[in-house]
Amino acid sequence: MILYSTENWDIIFEKENQAFVGSCIIINKNDKKVLSELNTSEWTELGEIEKVLEKVCKNAFDATTINFAHLNNSAISDKSVSFMFIPRYNHELYFFDKRYIDKHFGENFWKYENSRFKAQKNIYNEAQILVIYQKMYDELKKMGIVEAKKTNNSSSEEAQSME
Repeated sequence: MILYSTENWDIIFEKENQAFVGSCIIINKNDKKVLSELNTSEWTELGEIEKVLEKVCKNAFDATTINFAHLNNSAISDKSVSFMFIPRYNHELYFFDKRYIDKHFGENFWKYENSRFKAQKNIYNEAQILVIYQKMYDELKKMGIVEAKKTNNSSSEEAQSME
């Protein structure tokens, strides 16, 4: 689900999994396959995207810090250069009457990915994930990055209950 786009990048909200609240994938739109193919404009724009997303997650969810990774994983981005934007939290979050804990704050976010017991789990259902998306989108609107768009009333009501 596209959160927003720039000239060179699509910022994809990870609708399928919010194990790390606010996580996104940033995908190059110019079909660049490796980092060395990126031009100065693409690098500059990528830096601005990281700053914007960091501010969005700090304002919307009180993110403590950010993990930003490039793993050249063609399965995610159809072989275009992509980056993972992963907000991290050194404190508990409470959304939708659920307690979210970043179980391995301060460690590599994929360290325990293959462990059935230690892996960070997504605790939100689809409707709740859409509210998380809307909360990020609303922050982008406040910053003037995106324009207002219609939302359904239930998402707006749930977004208010997150606060």
